[in-house]
Amino acid sequence: MLNLIRLAIPVALTYLGIMLMGVVDLIAVGRLGAAPMGAVGISHSFFTWFMVFGLGLLAGMDYPVAHAFGARKFTQAKSYLWQGIYLSLAVGVPMTGLLLLLGHYLDRFGFDAEVVRETGPYFAILAWSLLPTFLFAACRNYLQAISRPRAALVALIITNVVNAFLNYTLVLGNLGFPALGTPGSAIATLVSRYLMAAIVLGYAVLATRARPARPDGARTREIIRLGLPASGQMVLEVGVFALSTLFAGRLSADDLAAHQVVLNLASLTFMVPLGIGSATAVLVGQALGEDAPARAARTGWNGFGLGVGFMACAAVTFLLVPQLVLGIYSNSPSVIAVARQILVVAALFQISDGTQVVLTGALRGFADTRSPMLVNLFGHWVVGLPLGLWLCFKAHQGLWGLWMGLAIGLTVVAVALLAVWIRRSRQLTSDSLTARFSR
Repeated sequence: MLNLIRLAIPVALTYLGIMLMGVVDLIAVGRLGAAPMGAVGISHSFFTWFMVFGLGLLAGMDYPVAHAFGARKFTQAKSYLWQGIYLSLAVGVPMTGLLLLLGHYLDRFGFDAEVVRETGPYFAILAWSLLPTFLFAACRNYLQAISRPRAALVALIITNVVNAFLNYTLVLGNLGFPALGTPGSAIATLVSRYLMAAIVLGYAVLATRARPARPDGARTREIIRLGLPASGQMVLEVGVFALSTLFAGRLSADDLAAHQVVLNLASLTFMVPLGIGSATAVLVGQALGEDAPARAARTGWNGFGLGVGFMACAAVTFLLVPQLVLGIYSNSPSVIAVARQILVVAALFQISDGTQVVLTGALRGFADTRSPMLVNLFGHWVVGLPLGLWLCFKAHQGLWGLWMGLAIGLTVVAVALLAVWIRRSRQLTSDSLTARFSR
């Protein structure tokens, strides 16, 4: 448990640091009104679809790097770093082009005209930050898989300070800088993400003496083989919430702003069990590399307990002090009134969210990325989203109905993944007993 906590804390703080950039952006533009907040929400929703595909693909590095490190095959682990960098470039460049192309068609989605006007310039700048996000993820995955996650955390602390300063100066025109509005926030994000990638790439290469390796088709294919299902799982999970923002954009500007505020809060709390899940994946993979299946199973259950415990605290906070947390984002009474209604729903699914993300990590450490993908496909896209859309538009429950559907879908995912992990952990325990009695 202690090793898990030591690794999970910096990893979770790293994820929080990534999320904090979006929080600062939303707070900065929130002072401009509901339409700019909606523009940031819509931009990040589209961006998220592309981003999580690449992040999931690069998550395929977790198992081979951790397994090689656990088996003390250090040169092999370093080679995977370079394959991840090459893969980031190969995927990031064309996907940036697709994002820029998509930006020309934002008016085709039926959004409020004022929101579309705010979205275009922000989105055109934000798209260029996709590639450094992928490069950062490749280096971070390598470092956390070899139990050296602190460099990524330090990089994020530095870049969050830079991002906050640039948002403060460029959005509203403080300290003599021009008031650029929402594009100023996008510039802050772009500069910060390139700085973030540069710091962690330099550390990964220099501090671990990872000399450049040639492209290795076999190892790249291994990353893709493990990463594609993980990518599918992330696109299905995160994508359903991103798509919900697009549907919320068909409601009022206040509804869209409230949706974005609560989604941002829920995403913020989600980063902690996401970090715990990533740490769990690493330690499960290392344990299997060291031929210790019982320890791998125990690590998975420890991660589950930590993730659920944190999310229970988050749920209580949402229920007890809603005005305090919502007031950070907006001073609009109408936005906060709508947000308070759906914050209750977000509180209800916190434990389900913590359960599914930690167990997804545990299964990834077991090299099982397919089960979470299939479970997410059913829970979110067969149950949650259709139910939410029916409640929102057909049953006329509005934004509350959309969120209730998403909450039910998330609970289905959590229960199903718990059943999968129980079966997997029993298999690991059985393998350990078999190995013990065969000696």
